[in-house]
Amino acid sequence: MTLNRLTFAGLLALLAIAVVGAGCGSAGESDDSGSGGGSGGSAEYPSEDFWADFQEIPPDEGADNPVVDTSAFKKPKGEKLTIGYADSSLSNSWRVMAKAETEAGIAAVDGAGASLVYTNANDSAPKQIGDLEDLINQGVDAIVLSAVDVNAVCPSIEKALAANIPVIIQERAVECDDYTSFVSLDMINLAENQMQFIADRLGGEGEVALIYGLPGVGHTVQGEEGYENILAKYPDIEVTNEEYAKYDPAQAKQLATSILTAHPDLDAFGVISGLMTDGAYEGAKAAGKADQMKAWVGDDANGWMTLAVEDDLPNLTVPYPTKAGQTAVEVAVKALRGEEVHKTTLVPRWEPTQKFSENLAEFADFEKPVEWWYTEMSCEFDPFCKS
Repeated sequence: MTLNRLTFAGLLALLAIAVVGAGCGSAGESDDSGSGGGSGGSAEYPSEDFWADFQEIPPDEGADNPVVDTSAFKKPKGEKLTIGYADSSLSNSWRVMAKAETEAGIAAVDGAGASLVYTNANDSAPKQIGDLEDLINQGVDAIVLSAVDVNAVCPSIEKALAANIPVIIQERAVECDDYTSFVSLDMINLAENQMQFIADRLGGEGEVALIYGLPGVGHTVQGEEGYENILAKYPDIEVTNEEYAKYDPAQAKQLATSILTAHPDLDAFGVISGLMTDGAYEGAKAAGKADQMKAWVGDDANGWMTLAVEDDLPNLTVPYPTKAGQTAVEVAVKALRGEEVHKTTLVPRWEPTQKFSENLAEFADFEKPVEWWYTEMSCEFDPFCKS
């Protein structure tokens, strides 16, 4: 079964392909040297073939992304709303930022406003099932869910909906369809674009090691599927390793060092999160192999962005906005007001991805810690803001 494949994948196929560097706005031949090529570098990439087949598809059109009937959830006008947030964990900085964005979204609710009931599953499926049970018993008006596991919480989602509580899936996909709306960053398509970039840079052959997050978590499961979809087209790309670093840069660094010891001719790492790309790059440097890496992929994690800019790396950097927190609240409020929502809601990018990646230095912040993610929320809510 394909995990929450979006009908508007073509939109992100256009948006999520970008590279850093002067001259990268126009296609050219890829640099075979395997080093440099970032902002200010001489390489022009990706190749013309890399750009050839992309098209823009409006995100809310098509029978596979229907409008959801929210009439059963509608609350009386002027009533203050109570929204439960069943969080998976705060074990990495993206999740910390997403929680802050969720709180910012709650503060922005107009009219009588809204309050937030927060639970933290600490990456435990049994804990999250219990958290959902508590939120249902408390009679919250809506639930925003960042799922610990793609399957384990499905019965709890059904129970919430049976109690007329809309369930908004925030970023981490689930393997059941009985939710209200999936607030998505389309990780499958993002991963496909990342691996296609790597394949393009490698000329369709070479050695690649893959580093994922947590087994069974929606973001990781979708990343695995996206990578596999592209690698199936390139039989001459050998996958030397498939590892899990739990979104921890330190673990990614340790894995990268170990992998490069066993596979000294490795050409690239496929890493599904910039949090871990940061660590993988540091591991490659520690092994003395950073210059032989032909491609890097990442997102708007500040540690990764600052490295990519500072060390002028050949990279594709795709925004993965923590604004999914605010967007999930917005969708929950629409459902509680009986307004139109779609089965899948695309989180807006900070900028079109090509512009974001080509101008990465404008989004990286050397004054903020590596744990920060690019955001537009106010300093009042940003946990890494220096007031």
